[in-house]
Parts: sequence; structure tokens; C-alpha cells
Amino acid sequence: MSKTSENLNSKLPIELDNVDGKLFSRLKKEFVCEICAGQNFLIEEDERGYSTKVPCQCAGHTRRIKLLNDAGIPGKFAETQFDTYHPVDDSQRLALRMAKDFVSDFGPEVKGILFMGQPGLGKTHLAVSILKALILEREVECKFVDFFQLLSDIRHGYSNDLSEQALINPYVNAPVLVIDELAKGRNTEWEQTMLDQIITSRYNAADRVTLFTSNHEDNSEESQNRNNSSTDGRINLSKSYAEKVNPATLSERLGPRIYSRLTEMCRFVKLEGEDYRPNVVVHTRAKPHLKHSA
Repeated sequence: MSKTSENLNSKLPIELDNVDGKLFSRLKKEFVCEICAGQNFLIEEDERGYSTKVPCQCAGHTRRIKLLNDAGIPGKFAETQFDTYHPVDDSQRLALRMAKDFVSDFGPEVKGILFMGQPGLGKTHLAVSILKALILEREVECKFVDFFQLLSDIRHGYSNDLSEQALINPYVNAPVLVIDELAKGRNTEWEQTMLDQIITSRYNAADRVTLFTSNHEDNSEESQNRNNSSTDGRINLSKSYAEKVNPATLSERLGPRIYSRLTEMCRFVKLEGEDYRPNVVVHTRAKPHLKHSA
């Protein structure tokens, strides 16, 4: 099924659809370039007097469309942009401002952002809005990946004789990458190895920027001060075991090596508030009423 969204930028004749769960972009059907009459090129005379083809400025639309379609953004974010994010408190307003500043300040020295907080605060919304703005405004190559889904794809690739490197290379080499749902999963040694491989490769490359979202918050100071003693001084073994098996903080989930790299690669932005999803009204088509025969 396809659901057409409004154009992100009224100056660009591009429309975005949700097609089978994937973001799909295309030129508006009614668009015809007034400069080249839809040919995508112009005929100009070079220094020697020879006629030669040169790309029309509308060729940029084709490049943007390809970048959007290759970015891997889920189709449910077809309508997502900065203007559709509605912050309700100071932390969300700050996150929105930092996301917009990231786009306007984008360049060799810019650091990534790690959006963290409870589910339903718009972390992925902001990350996707950044990717769309970079593609549409600056024609920057970007990639989006749900880390848990990437792990699933790698496991599936084993049965098709695909190497791990072949599957992760597009994400390792992308100039801008969003890793969604960081630290989600069982946190096995293999999962940690895959994550470390991607992050270390990007950490060592000076020309790549990475953004993250995570439901696990950075609370390392509290984590360091945490103890396993109850109020009467006895050790709470059940609490100690639970925290060891399923650590709650981002630093505990990632481990010191990966976490240390993130602190150098990104600015940490914590969003607070309540999950907006329970307040979303879902309209469903009513089923026809069937009369029972007597």
C-alpha cells in the first residue's frame, strides 16, 4: 500500500510515499522543468565552440530522489520532518533546536548526536528529520538502520553465504549514519562485536558522522554510586543478579570501550516527558454489520 505525504520542501517538486513499509520518493507527476523542458540537460557551447551537453539544475532533484530511496528510512516516516515534531517540555525543545543546528552547522567538524530517553518521545523522529534535511538541502549521502534489524539481516546472511563485512559496509562507509535503537537486544558477545566493528570503523574515519537513538539513558554517575545493599545493610542478591543480567544504563549495556568512543563521537541529548503513543487516535474502518438469519 502507498500513502502519499506532503512535500517536505515546497521549493522542491518531490513527494514521499510509504510503499510496502519503505520510504519511496519521486518527482511530482505535474512537474516539468521550465529550463530544460524535462530533458535534464542543456546544450551549451564550450571554449572551442563545440556544442556539449551539460546537466540542468533540475538534475539535483534526481540526485535527491536517489539519496532518499537509498537511505533505508522506514516508510512510516514519510511525513516526518522538523515541522511535525511538537515538543512539550524544555528537554524536547532543546533536542529539536540541537537537531536543527546540526543541519545548519553540518561540516567536517560537526559531532554526532545521541538522542536518549524513554520510548515515545520522538527520538527517531528527530534523527530521521535530520537525514531528510541533509539530503534535500545539501544532497548528503545518508543511511538509516535499526540495529536490531541489522543483526537479524546478518544472521540471515549466513545462510546465503554473505559475509558480515558485505552487509555492514554500506553503514560503515556512509558519510552520515543513524543507528536506531542502540543497545537493544540480548546484548550477547556476538552483538557487541558487531556493534564495536561498526562504531570503531566510523570512529577511526574523520569524514563520517554518526547519530544514535536509544531507550537506555546515560546515568553512569548514578550507576557508579549504586550499591546492592538493603536499608538494613544486608546484600540484596536478587537485585545484584538482575542488574548484571539486564543492566539498565547505556554505559552498562554497551561496555566501557564502545561507550568511551560514543562520548567522543557524539553529544548526548536526553529527552524527557511522557510517551505520546497512547494518546494517538487510530482510525479503523468499521466492519459491516451482518444480520443473523432466523
